[in-house]
Amino acid sequence: YSVAILAQANLAQTIGVSVLFRSSWSVMAAVMDKVMPVVGGLLGLWAASKVLPVMYRWELIPGVGSPAYWERANKINYHHYSEGIVYSPYDTGDPIREMPPECAGKMYLRQKGGGWKLQSEM
Repeated sequence: YSVAILAQANLAQTIGVSVLFRSSWSVMAAVMDKVMPVVGGLLGLWAASKVLPVMYRWELIPGVGSPAYWERANKINYHHYSEGIVYSPYDTGDPIREMPPECAGKMYLRQKGGGWKLQSEM
């Protein structure tokens, strides 16, 4: 008889604990549904505060130029195309004034009658 009472007490205790656990779990899940988007947003703002200044300095944001970009852009003189300066994709500060030998005769020219030919073929 005492074993049956103990078994019932253990069963009731187990059921009570699992119901309590389930109810606290659902409360915790409901709280997390509200808290985690805020935590994610704050984490995103922190990451943006670290990344955006670097992107601004390196001119990685389309349509936005840093002060260093505008300072350098104002110094570029685009009127040298008739004076034999070859524009380089890399700005070294001293313009290239001679055509590199590997580029000589490689200009692709449009013909009067239509079509295209290399300068070396003419």
